[in-house]
Amino acid sequence: SGYFGAITLGEPPQSFNVVFDTGSSDLWVVSANCTTDWICRDHQQFQSQASVSFREEKLNSDLIDIHYGTGKVRVHGARDTVQVAGLEIQNQAVALATELSTDFLTTPFDGIFGLGLANLSDLRQQPPFYSMIQQNLVDASLFSFYTQPAGGEIDFGGIDTSRYSGNLTFSNVIDDTFWMVHLDSFTFGSDEWKTRKVIIDSGTTLIIATPSDAEAIHSRIPGSKYNGDTTWSIPCDLKDTLPPLVFNIGGVDLVIPAEEYVLLPYNARSSMCLSGISGKYFDQPDTWVLGDVFMKNFYTVFDLGNRRIGFAEANKDATLGMDAYDFM
Repeated sequence: SGYFGAITLGEPPQSFNVVFDTGSSDLWVVSANCTTDWICRDHQQFQSQASVSFREEKLNSDLIDIHYGTGKVRVHGARDTVQVAGLEIQNQAVALATELSTDFLTTPFDGIFGLGLANLSDLRQQPPFYSMIQQNLVDASLFSFYTQPAGGEIDFGGIDTSRYSGNLTFSNVIDDTFWMVHLDSFTFGSDEWKTRKVIIDSGTTLIIATPSDAEAIHSRIPGSKYNGDTTWSIPCDLKDTLPPLVFNIGGVDLVIPAEEYVLLPYNARSSMCLSGISGKYFDQPDTWVLGDVFMKNFYTVFDLGNRRIGFAEANKDATLGMDAYDFM
């Protein structure tokens, strides 16, 4: 239900697993000075005094809270050397988490690597991919996501044509804060929804529609049930009979078959499966968030230089770099 990969921070390098998140724009890892010790002890902690390239960074406030769809962290600012995918970013703004909410208890990652647009940064500092561009570390001002059930891969500065079939179709970004594009239409069976906006978010597990849209979709599914926590359940035996989800973006249909959005049973004896579509209010009207349930079906290119996102049907077999984890 999510993906993480390895980076290092500091000189000499200290290793951390991080979520590569297009829905946020700050890089943080757990600090050795973390005060929520019962949560922090399960994670790698950055020893700032051991890094010769470390320096404190004065922010607008000594401590800043970064909020996510699930969980929050309290951080202070710093700068240090970051290495990712063989690239070395000098003097990168990084946040060191001194408090973590219980949502991060036992998670298999030690921080988040924000790949969102600069205006989304809570630190009000340059995000790491912008630094890669500024320091001429990448060939092009874009990065590409390839995710599968067992893991995934990011190409910084390039596009791997072996990871997809057909042509990439691009759609312009329509927001200054989020990787958001216009959804021309969404079709489920004989029903169609129009004039929606969608945020492409690698740090979100499910497809998040508005509550009314999620209810309308599941009302077309016999036996579906609202779980009371924004999520829905679908009878598992409908996996082979339900119609696909069809997202028309940039005039092209992006199709997700039922076996990709009817997820795993709740337990070995359950006849109900988690739905890949949930319902939650967002601060912009008629806006959905397309998370990993969507992205694992499509090779996705985030083109910062031209402010657009490209999609193509993902090939299903590959040697993968990022690891998948089971966390909601």
